[in-house]
Amino acid sequence: NVIMFFDKKKIENFETISFDHLIVKVEINHIEIILNRSNKKNALNSNMIEELAMCTDYANSNDSIRAVIYKSIGDTFCAGLDLNDFKESKNRIQIADIFNKLYKPKLVVLEGNVYAGGLLIVACANHVISKKGLKLSLPEVKRGLFPFQVMDSLLRIMPERIVIDWCTKGKTLDVEYCQKYNLIQEIEEYDITVNINKWINQITKMSPNAIKSGLKAYEELYIDDEKIQKLNIELRELKNSNDFLEGIKAFNEKRNPKWK
Repeated sequence: NVIMFFDKKKIENFETISFDHLIVKVEINHIEIILNRSNKKNALNSNMIEELAMCTDYANSNDSIRAVIYKSIGDTFCAGLDLNDFKESKNRIQIADIFNKLYKPKLVVLEGNVYAGGLLIVACANHVISKKGLKLSLPEVKRGLFPFQVMDSLLRIMPERIVIDWCTKGKTLDVEYCQKYNLIQEIEEYDITVNINKWINQITKMSPNAIKSGLKAYEELYIDDEKIQKLNIELRELKNSNDFLEGIKAFNEKRNPKWK
């Protein structure tokens, strides 16, 4: 059985739902989810996380949906967690679960830079197509946090030392470097639509039942829920630390943090 985040009634009239922070397009054989909070660099607040989870419930429960595509509006694909919202949030949906427990092929289309927890969407995808010249950054350690869930996802696809170095130095990497280490599959300088259509055509020619079964087996065998829970406990503890309070204050005041 597929676990749902919400009661089935929540998605009964999914195609008529007006989303606050997403543009959702249900096509003949796939769903397109566009992050639409560009004034906040598509940072994920509690409401946006719930909307993404609803999309996962819908895609998982609808056999006509063969694939899920994530895009964005604006010059930033996603800036990760909305830190001011995160400070007060009681949200219990694990962001990693929204993507890991979605048993349909997932394509991420990058037309803007990616920061922090936004990289979780990229790392959990089955295929990533990026425009040329973009940057991917993990600045959490500059805010008194650590990218626990992102680290867990990256460790499944990239060499350990590369991942730990990235997480601990808060580095910014370019898409060419990320392609070399398997995080990005395609880089397109001109018309990205051709690459998207080619991917959809390839996926929809395959057995939907076989793909769903395979992705579910992969998640159950290779993604450790207990490990993710432990990482989230660590994150909640950091959320209560003086370093995080100073990191947020410095971020809002646009200055370097003063660690004690």
